[in-house]
Amino acid sequence: MTKRKLRVMWFVPPAIAVVAAWNERLDFTLESSKTHSSDEQFDALVNGRIDAVVTSIDNVLHWNQRSGPKDFVVVAQVEATTPLRLIGRPNLSTPADLLGGNILVDAPENGFVVALMSILHANGLNVGDYSMLQVGGVVERYNSLVQGRGDATLLGPPFDSLAIKQGLKEIASVQNSYPEFPGQGVVIRKANADSKIALEIWLAELAHALSIIPFSTERLQESLALQGMPDDAVCALMDSVPKTLTPDKIGVQLLIDQRARLALAGSDSTYSQIIDCTYLT
Repeated sequence: MTKRKLRVMWFVPPAIAVVAAWNERLDFTLESSKTHSSDEQFDALVNGRIDAVVTSIDNVLHWNQRSGPKDFVVVAQVEATTPLRLIGRPNLSTPADLLGGNILVDAPENGFVVALMSILHANGLNVGDYSMLQVGGVVERYNSLVQGRGDATLLGPPFDSLAIKQGLKEIASVQNSYPEFPGQGVVIRKANADSKIALEIWLAELAHALSIIPFSTERLQESLALQGMPDDAVCALMDSVPKTLTPDKIGVQLLIDQRARLALAGSDSTYSQIIDCTYLT
């Protein structure tokens, strides 16, 4: 029997991937690794070191504008939304208070930072009214914020809750500002045809996970808690489980519209250009 292997890189495994891992198959293995930044994910896909990444869908809008292969597509959406809160120093009350502030980011022009920039823009702050310090992924941003290296950053579970327990403060929420904000997607390169069968197997496992989660909530809750996550982080991750793996058209359009509003590259992209559902069975 041929055993297929899929190499996936993510920041934190989504809840449905945790459930999918309960099913051990003789013909398939998932080799996962954690990333420090979206730039690392980009380089790993370009160099062929990994087959797929779980990342912000907005990254595809930017990656296809960068120097490189320009063949990145989203093949599935693994979260209904990515819970994100703008966490900052305790003396800050609103996003407008970040005028002249130093904001910690993963990348300055792609990913979740676009949602952050949109929130700041809606509160009267334009690029140039604040500084962005590129420090890496969610773990790096959390550590840097707690250490006082910046004024604020976007954090998701469990790091947002952990930061608040450290005395930091929620300034805004992406979900409150943009209820249709889409969760992370599975991103591949079109040229990476060698992993097609393995990818289809994993996506089928994720689809099966969706079908059993309603009957396995207690086990999922226990699995997430065993990873050391606070109760509110566990609840947030469970609430982010999508109803379908098909990327949400309204959510993707929101990302495109945010880029247009901020005059960022990729705002002329369309859903059909960056989404490929042919791997979903």
